[in-house]
Amino acid sequence: MPDVSNITQLLSSSRLAFLNQQNDVALNLANQAIKLESNNADAYKCAGNALMSLERYDEAIKNYSLAVKYDPNNGNRYYDLGFAQATNEKLADAMKNLAKADELGCIPENTIQLYNLLGIICFDIGKYDDALINLSKAEQLIGVNLDILQRKAIIYGIKSDIRNGLQITNQIKLIAPSEYIGYQLAFKLLIQTKRLDMAKTELQKAAKYAMRTMDFYFDQMTFELESYNIDKNKAHFHKALQIIEMALKTVKPEIISVIESYINAAEIHLQLENADKTLECLNAAQAPADAYNNGFAIIDVTFTPPVELDDYSIEEMIEADREKVEEEFGEYGLAELIENTEPNEDGEHEFFTEIEEEPHEDKSSFELDKSEQYQLSRDNKDQINRLYIGAYTLKKDFEKVIEYARVLQASESVQNIYIGKYTEVNALKEMGSADAEARYKEVIKFFRNAMIKDPTDIMAVTFRVQCCIDIENYTEAEEICNLLTKEIKEPLLEKIAKAKRGGD
Repeated sequence: MPDVSNITQLLSSSRLAFLNQQNDVALNLANQAIKLESNNADAYKCAGNALMSLERYDEAIKNYSLAVKYDPNNGNRYYDLGFAQATNEKLADAMKNLAKADELGCIPENTIQLYNLLGIICFDIGKYDDALINLSKAEQLIGVNLDILQRKAIIYGIKSDIRNGLQITNQIKLIAPSEYIGYQLAFKLLIQTKRLDMAKTELQKAAKYAMRTMDFYFDQMTFELESYNIDKNKAHFHKALQIIEMALKTVKPEIISVIESYINAAEIHLQLENADKTLECLNAAQAPADAYNNGFAIIDVTFTPPVELDDYSIEEMIEADREKVEEEFGEYGLAELIENTEPNEDGEHEFFTEIEEEPHEDKSSFELDKSEQYQLSRDNKDQINRLYIGAYTLKKDFEKVIEYARVLQASESVQNIYIGKYTEVNALKEMGSADAEARYKEVIKFFRNAMIKDPTDIMAVTFRVQCCIDIENYTEAEEICNLLTKEIKEPLLEKIAKAKRGGD
């Protein structure tokens, strides 16, 4: 007969050690209790909790599974197991056990997290309607929650349900008027539907009511690039560069924001066919602390940009709006008025609280910590390599193009592997290499095999057709096109016809 008092004391000590983040001690005490009573569900739960904190997820799952085995009618046991499985990316098993937890019932705090977790899992696996249902259940239990609202807004965006998405962003603004996130989500929804005038208005609102962040400036940049896609006015590129430069001088950035700023600037300079500045920005992105602390400028001071756009100047717009608010409502803007303002006849508030403008820190006081550890993401690395290829292509330095094309072929992304394969062989052709034709045949065979492996791989089809065009094998290119649907075939046939005409 196990000593119940001793087991109780061991588990009590294990819980205390766990609360004090002494996870190894907590695990040891729980295992001692298990040795004394091998069917004690609480002991397995204590062991599982400690193992979760130690990030030993497989072992945690085993212990939580044993807790379920010895206490099968307790919904909290299934919740613990489902949470551990979700953390360990075992999403199908997690959903099954969380559903069982819901069926049996849990303590209130677990029930809240259960619905929230189910919402997140459904979001991750693309079951967006189920995600909304579960997130709404969690919201009903805990009330308005910023994290849940953000996720719901993103889901509505994915579903292209812009109306409901914008309603959620308004809720976010009401509970967090000084944070940029509500305006940012609304901006993204409006950009998604190409409502640029409304998107610009959203930036105006954010400028008046929200604190400045790097995201705020990045979205200004996005607005300029989206505007270029409509009117093809390259002045938008120059304004985008000015915005990035302003962001780095106005907001004290995290090192990752500096990296992204330099990469974004490189993308824009490449669009402007300024290869040298593109390379400078890429080099800066790979040594961000040194570049930033030494005052690296993303704008080429030797270049005179064209006349700026007349209809949109973000900083002038911000200042004009602030002056207007102060003139109409006094030094504290809308803050005094909002206290006595009731919702209008539609039940809507007409004003958000004005956030007093704080003096900007001097850029000279901003400095990145050179010792801070950072790692470029896989996407960052791929993007940098593609930009190097673009810059060296502009400079007609095809040996460098080949060098970075081969690096890109080691990517985990199939798209980037394809780009690397094609770019290398095309560079050989541009160099007049004697091996170019033979290498083209190898690459065509590579893309043909990719098509055989996956007949829906349109990217492989496109690259294969382009390779055939490059070596003037128009017959094969047209034969490939005849296998495609009309929507895909027609633009490729037009490309072939243009090549036959000599590119005019």
